[in-house]
Amino acid sequence: MSHILNVRAAKAFENISPGSPLNELYERDRAYLCALLFLYAWLTTELRKGKTADDTVEKVSKVVADAATYAAKLELELFRGPHSDVLRPFSAKYEDLPERLVRLSEELGTLLDSVGKRGHKQRVFATQFLVEASEFVRLRTGQHYDEYLAELFQSVAEGLRPLSEDLSGDAIRKNREYAKRNYPEFCAQALERARTAFKGSERMYAG
Repeated sequence: MSHILNVRAAKAFENISPGSPLNELYERDRAYLCALLFLYAWLTTELRKGKTADDTVEKVSKVVADAATYAAKLELELFRGPHSDVLRPFSAKYEDLPERLVRLSEELGTLLDSVGKRGHKQRVFATQFLVEASEFVRLRTGQHYDEYLAELFQSVAEGLRPLSEDLSGDAIRKNREYAKRNYPEFCAQALERARTAFKGSERMYAG
């Protein structure tokens, strides 16, 4: 972790309870955890302002959904419409196009929905950082300690979000459970990253 991250993490940890189990984390772990919480705070704050970091996935998702609509129109107007017989010499070799478009829409739609339903992908993208932070705490301490993580979040997010938007421990738990229930593949990736960070930390401090 960079020196800047370590300094920011040290400042954030100055504002949490002396009895917090997160105080037992190594300096490297503290910086990693604070970086994840900062990313979540920043992304969700931008969303509240109506801004998004990158809406490319949303655009692709819309195009994929529209493909099924276009398929139905092609079927109705071109291949089954009043002029279908006249156009058949030219359109016959494309008659499987509507079916292929529907399959494309279904298959890619399922894939893209794994990272959030349409209109929610940015929020799911942001939530992955909260889930990763939460799972790292569990790996390192044996428990999620959501209330203590929420306290650290408030310190990390100071200046980014109004106090009325502070995250509670219960909200962290609900976010984690909702994400795991609705987007298991995305959460599995977040957990794997947390495990990788945990193993790297273990090797670094072993002996």
